[in-house]
Amino acid sequence: MTARTRAKPKTRLPRILSLIVLLALGLGVLWASQSIQTALVPSKSMEPTLKVGDLLLVRKDAYKKGRTPQRGDIVLFVREGVPDYFVKRVIGLPGEHMIVGSGQVVIEGNFLHEPYVNRQMTRERAIEGTLPEGAYFLMGDNRAHSEDSRDTGPVQLDNIKGKVTAVISPKSRRGKILNPFDE
Repeated sequence: MTARTRAKPKTRLPRILSLIVLLALGLGVLWASQSIQTALVPSKSMEPTLKVGDLLLVRKDAYKKGRTPQRGDIVLFVREGVPDYFVKRVIGLPGEHMIVGSGQVVIEGNFLHEPYVNRQMTRERAIEGTLPEGAYFLMGDNRAHSEDSRDTGPVQLDNIKGKVTAVISPKSRRGKILNPFDE
């Protein structure tokens, strides 16, 4: 009687590949939890750019590593003592002298061209001043129906939680949000 020996199947390579895939998935989930979130638009304050019910993709890491909000960015932020998040557009940057009134924004003596603004009758009193360091002037695109920096003052960088980069739902509105001041 002869003894037959069976070759052991090679399982080492598939195990290594499985571990690599599992590690990559784990790192991807970790990155996503630290870098992105979603937000739902609850009001008309950002129309026509954002509509009530739009589901937004927010990059929480957009303003890390020395990067700061730019004019025209749409940002997610919090207000001191208020549990909700808010979404508005960056209009004024730290250190800039601004005048807001009569439906116009003047920065450093120049009228700001704002093609994204809903041009309904605006409700506003004239505001003039220079933004402190680290403070941003945020406004809704639907100026007649937006509670924003005209009412609550500038927003500190620490309270800006991320940059809105895309509408992800509904499908008919899905797409990237571009900054109108980027060339």
